[in-house]
Amino acid sequence: MWRWISPHFFLPAETHSINVYDSSHGQTHHGGEFVPSPFASAACPETPALYRPRRPERTLLHRLVREHLETFLALAHKGQAEIEPVPPYIEMVFRKYLECGVPSYGVARARCHACGYDFFVAFSCRTRGICPSCNTRRMVETAAHLTDHVFPRVPARQWVLSVPKRVRYLFRHESDTVGAVLRIFMRALETTLRQRSSDAPAASRFGAAAFVHHFGSSLNPHTHFHCIVTDGVFSEGANGEALFHEATLLEAADIEAVGEKTRHRVLKWLARHGYLDSEAAEMMRAWPHTGGFSVDGSVRLPDWDRGGLERLARYCARPAFSAERLDRWDGDTWVYRLKRPLASGETSLVLSPLELLSRLAALA
Repeated sequence: MWRWISPHFFLPAETHSINVYDSSHGQTHHGGEFVPSPFASAACPETPALYRPRRPERTLLHRLVREHLETFLALAHKGQAEIEPVPPYIEMVFRKYLECGVPSYGVARARCHACGYDFFVAFSCRTRGICPSCNTRRMVETAAHLTDHVFPRVPARQWVLSVPKRVRYLFRHESDTVGAVLRIFMRALETTLRQRSSDAPAASRFGAAAFVHHFGSSLNPHTHFHCIVTDGVFSEGANGEALFHEATLLEAADIEAVGEKTRHRVLKWLARHGYLDSEAAEMMRAWPHTGGFSVDGSVRLPDWDRGGLERLARYCARPAFSAERLDRWDGDTWVYRLKRPLASGETSLVLSPLELLSRLAALA
């Protein structure tokens, strides 16, 4: 068994946190990958793995932040018109990312007591928003936890809520509106599922995991909601057991009704709390079709598809951007390849270093 036996610091100890744990030959680690080791011995019951560091300092994203962060922060602090002010926690995230996985900022030592093989693993930053390694690990761990320990073996459905730009503006500047809109959406969902589940009592409840996405596919601010919801509701049986009532009566018209109910209640709540005046709320209610509110519930998973549930959870917990789609034409031109073309037909974003850092800061 591997054990982390000692931390080695090259900076003050209070700047780091340490995990001390056992794992079977390093299958859990701070970053990098394991390959077959040439140091196997007869004393070791299993062939040890050789740790290969991930070398974040060699990546394009690390180079971008390393070369242009100080200029970007200086301009942001001076209040340049094209760069929004950077909050202190965003600056901390950028600086921690530059230390993530770099051995000179501290390492932990792991040693196999059976064969004596040991190695060093650099500390991770464990921040959100910027670091691809920490974001990916958090995505994978969240999906595995939801699949293995949270969601029961019942059918599940993904529900996605998008709102008009005027409400998205409020999301960016009035943080309490995000939670309020999500609660309204969840109540509308639960009521509909209860009504469309046969023999479900009035006190039955659903199960859900909600993910608030503050980003769009083109590195743009776009707050919307992805929710993984049990496709039915639970009630308490005679002996205290949980009984599941599947929403077998749910149809496309019910999904549209959830969207209309959410639209009406959200506009009413915003007007009541002073975020919209009554005239603006009435105007938005009169907008054709759904008025910018969009609800999708077309993705459904059967109870046996646990692999599909984990993939869906990874999709919902994904980070704001992919470092693999980042490229560099020259010192002043950076390219981010889009997963899908924009409405204009563009397949990539061409940005200056400061423009790219500004977009990343807005999504962190």
